[in-house]
Amino acid sequence: MTQLPINHRGDAGPPVPRARWRRLLGPLARIPTPIIFAGSVALALLVLWNQGALRDALAAIADADPNALLLAAPVYVGSLALLSFRWHALVLMAQGKSDLPKAAEAFLTSVVINYAAPIGLAVPSRAALTKRALGLDAQATGTIAIWEIGMDVAVLGAGTVLWLVLADGSPAAVRSELAESAEIFTIGAVGLVAVTLAAGFWLLKSAARRDRVLPVARRILLSPSARPGAAVLALVTTVVYWVIQGFVLALLLRSLDVNASFEFVLGLTSLPILVGMLSPVPGGAVVREALMYVVARLADVPGDAVIAAAVIYRFALFAAIPLLYVVARWWIARRREPAALQIVEPRRR
Repeated sequence: MTQLPINHRGDAGPPVPRARWRRLLGPLARIPTPIIFAGSVALALLVLWNQGALRDALAAIADADPNALLLAAPVYVGSLALLSFRWHALVLMAQGKSDLPKAAEAFLTSVVINYAAPIGLAVPSRAALTKRALGLDAQATGTIAIWEIGMDVAVLGAGTVLWLVLADGSPAAVRSELAESAEIFTIGAVGLVAVTLAAGFWLLKSAARRDRVLPVARRILLSPSARPGAAVLALVTTVVYWVIQGFVLALLLRSLDVNASFEFVLGLTSLPILVGMLSPVPGGAVVREALMYVVARLADVPGDAVIAAAVIYRFALFAAIPLLYVVARWWIARRREPAALQIVEPRRR
């Protein structure tokens, strides 16, 4: 006897057709992650070559001290491994279980996608890849995406405040630079406000949507209180990661014969990255580089050397990520059986 499928009410009934967008994206969702990774790397390298970034990086490396570069290389690779672990900790915070090599594979692939794509797709792509690899639900996917950005903004914001306090003349210089870019920020802010108001009106207009969305949003925002251990682990990892990035940039600057003081490195690794992250301009282009020049000018450092260090820093990503990706894939393939997912129980209130 043929058994009818169960509809959303739990009764036997005709099959419910899938949404058209799900049918269209179905074949894409079945593409293996290694193929996505390899294709994204090839596309990203092609984009960087057409932009001239690879030639600039090779020229900057040729002028740098090789000893300092050799010292910075393993530190940089280790920091990216730490960032992959941070993603694993966020998954633990979101749903209480994770698989480190699969989480790392999804994270590393998404970073390459972000460089290959014309707009920033790192957060949504890594959330989608992690959802596929580890079976996240919609709430867990939103939790890790939102809290990754939130933790980075919190740490970089604290670093920015500290730099503004320590660096002489920094508040006035920053105000002047941001005033010159005010038109860009105004247009972006107006667009963001318009989108937010339209989304809020659409959400609040329907009681059914409010009842469905607001509890989920509340759980996402309060998720660190459910598993505080995993949340603290993710936050501490974020702090350590950005401290290491400052150390790596200091080594790159020294390889170019630049005296990298604490205030200078703190300014480079906080304000420009933070503004670029929050900028309405995709990738923070123009604004981020302009603020790097502001930081360099206050430290009496040639701006060209700072840009050269940033170019080497960007190029190092494509040397480190394939190495870490191979390690993650080897770890996954080496296991005879899928490892049991680590469980982090929520705190009982």
